Amino acid sequence: MTRGRPAALSTHWISVKGQMRRVPAWHMDNVVIVTSDGFLRVAKIFDAYWLEADTLPDPRSIVRQLKEVDTPPDLFMFTQRAPETDPKFDLYHEWDNVAAIPISTHENWFQNQVSPGVRRNIRTSQKKGVTVRVCPFDETFIRGVMAVSDESMVRAGRKFWHYGKDFETVEADHGTYRDRSTYLGAFVGDQMVGFMKIVFDTHSAAIMQIVSTMQSRDRRPNNALLSEGVRICAERGVGYLLYERLVYGNKTDSSLTRFKRENGFVKMDLPCYYVPLTIKGRVALGLGFHRNWKDRVPQWLTAQLIALRDKWNARQLANPGQ
Repeated sequence: MTRGRPAALSTHWISVKGQMRRVPAWHMDNVVIVTSDGFLRVAKIFDAYWLEADTLPDPRSIVRQLKEVDTPPDLFMFTQRAPETDPKFDLYHEWDNVAAIPISTHENWFQNQVSPGVRRNIRTSQKKGVTVRVCPFDETFIRGVMAVSDESMVRAGRKFWHYGKDFETVEADHGTYRDRSTYLGAFVGDQMVGFMKIVFDTHSAAIMQIVSTMQSRDRRPNNALLSEGVRICAERGVGYLLYERLVYGNKTDSSLTRFKRENGFVKMDLPCYYVPLTIKGRVALGLGFHRNWKDRVPQWLTAQLIALRDKWNARQLANPGQ
């Protein structure tokens, strides 16, 4: 970028709850900066969680450039990448977290990091005929992903965003970062009953998606997939396997959090920085308006709202015409 010339505003496609939408964006230092709409406009590096850590730009450079655009966003937000847990920048930050399995060997993970129930589940998957193998990203794999995803429009009490997508959409969704990705399929005979995608970086790897059919739940394919994923990471010398957050806001316990803990994931706290770029951003940051409203709802109320949502979705699934 020519010094002194502000980046031009454009747009970029992002996925919001399974639907593609355009948002305002700038191209800066070989990354895309997207911004939310609404009252408080928060900018961040698009797909920062999935980009290679060594290729991410200095966030202070992004801040300088955002201040020069015609209509700056109110805040710039970025989170330090695992496993760097100590704050590197003298900027205002709060604490976010990521679910991480520290990896040495598969044997150590199996014997010392997972719960006894997970060890039983992995043995159960083997006894019930589940095999896991690395799959090429081809039409056969994509068709298998579609079959697993189209089993039900509701999963874990909520609408499943990947239900009913066509071949081209599924190929595009799962084809991101394929040069750094490993695709695993869980099979019973020739039928795929689950899949997992892992995206690799130099010192860590991250699970982008792990899904199995509800019909095969008693065969424990997710445990089998995760076990093979840990094995591959150990063989490649990757120190951490990440799987999004361990704790979401004030929701300290859920079925997903329990699954992660039982499978050896621990909470790794990471500094999340908020840099105000406008007066409104500075005021909003001081008043705490930058936080997700869900994080401010008491946990007891959150549990009740989730229960109501689950009942509503179950009713819609049972009576799709109503």
